[in-house]
Amino acid sequence: MSTKPPAGQPATAEVSAPARLSRDRVLLLAVLVTATFTMILNETIMSTALPRLMADLHLTASTAQWLTTGFTLVMAIVAPTTGFLLQRLGSRTVFLAGTGAFAAGTLLALLAPGFEVLMAARVTQACGTAVMLPLLTTTIARIVPAARLGQYLGLATIAVSFAPAVGPPLSGLIVDALGWRGIFLVLLPVGLAALVLGAAKLRDHDAPERVGLDGWSIPLCALAFGGLVHGAAALGEGHAVAPPWLLVAVGAVALAAFVARQVARERRGHSPLLNLRPFARRPFALATALLSLSVLGQAGSMMLLPLHLQESLGVSTRTAGLLLLPGGLALALLAPPVGRLCDRFGPRPLLLSGSGVLTASLAGLGVLAGHEVSLPTVAAVYLAVNTGVICITGAAMSAAMGSLPPSLHPYGSATLSTLQPLVAALATALYISVMSRARAAGLGDGLGPAAAGAAGARAAFLLGALISSLGIALACLFRRPAPTTASAPAH
Repeated sequence: MSTKPPAGQPATAEVSAPARLSRDRVLLLAVLVTATFTMILNETIMSTALPRLMADLHLTASTAQWLTTGFTLVMAIVAPTTGFLLQRLGSRTVFLAGTGAFAAGTLLALLAPGFEVLMAARVTQACGTAVMLPLLTTTIARIVPAARLGQYLGLATIAVSFAPAVGPPLSGLIVDALGWRGIFLVLLPVGLAALVLGAAKLRDHDAPERVGLDGWSIPLCALAFGGLVHGAAALGEGHAVAPPWLLVAVGAVALAAFVARQVARERRGHSPLLNLRPFARRPFALATALLSLSVLGQAGSMMLLPLHLQESLGVSTRTAGLLLLPGGLALALLAPPVGRLCDRFGPRPLLLSGSGVLTASLAGLGVLAGHEVSLPTVAAVYLAVNTGVICITGAAMSAAMGSLPPSLHPYGSATLSTLQPLVAALATALYISVMSRARAAGLGDGLGPAAAGAAGARAAFLLGALISSLGIALACLFRRPAPTTASAPAH
């Protein structure tokens, strides 16, 4: 007997997928993966372009980083509404709305005359991007057999990990050839193609339902996430709307109120904006914590390294992008085998080894900052960073979703899709703040701009290594989750 999920969340089809996916299901996943990959690629594609933008638009690093931080923050705020949108509008409508918003934001960014309009365009893009990853992971969890879940979630891992990693090197090549507007000139036709293909190929499998939306949770979510991220960013700024400690405190209180409201509504039988029941399962909670640490390490290095290479070492935008390319390729090449290894041996070995490699490589970047090292050495260490990231991300996503019964798949997917951009936004704001403060202290001590910039990068990378080391301890606590009950016989 199947049970219907609470209102406000997408219904989960209680049917097991056949061992070999049909052609229609493969096409469905191909369209979703391609669209999600393109949109998440846009999340970090600005990182290598920031120095050029700072010069062209006369921006400080703390202001320019909001083009990336603001994007991920909006994603974190919008993502919890995906469950409501999927049930109220249907997957096809949500897909078309998401790709349409992305294409409109990309066109606006291409024509933006200054920072304010460009920031509005990035927010529009983020609203479209936020709905795609929950749609992709929920679809995979619903149509893929449990025995092959890790392998197929490798597709989602490529979108989650490889797309952000390939953004900086692709950005470097485009900006060097076409300027920063060239980024959006390249992305616009891809977004329009995804919109047209989705309109032609995607169909709804569940009838839309009239469900309500908890209106109070949305402003609480925005206040919580916005306060925490803005507070972290304000640490490195000379001005802010309020003292950083006050912004963080307001964000923390709002976050506690948001969590309490979600739990209370679920207990009363009402639909929460973000259902937190998956956290009652220990494997899901541990996997989510490890995934967050992985995102924190990846987002920090992806933002800091291009800035350090260009400002402290004087390399060109194109060279900075190319140095990051091997690390991005590693994420794409390793994602499928990592999924298969997780299916065969469980997540613990991959989580342990990935956390160790990520911690050591971030520490290596910190040690190398300010020293005369060859650029291939920097590229090799960044390759190690992403090797650790993909081991953690692939194993953690598989373990998190695999530990849940089918009825909790939409909730788990929405939770992961909310936390990842939030952690990325926090990481970017925190690391830029630490780098800015350490750089200012170096200048105050009489260091030159390059040496002071290297000191700032060193402090931020070493902080990332310290935080990532927590993942080793968490991985030691991990055990292979028990397989979930199959839904129904394959047919």
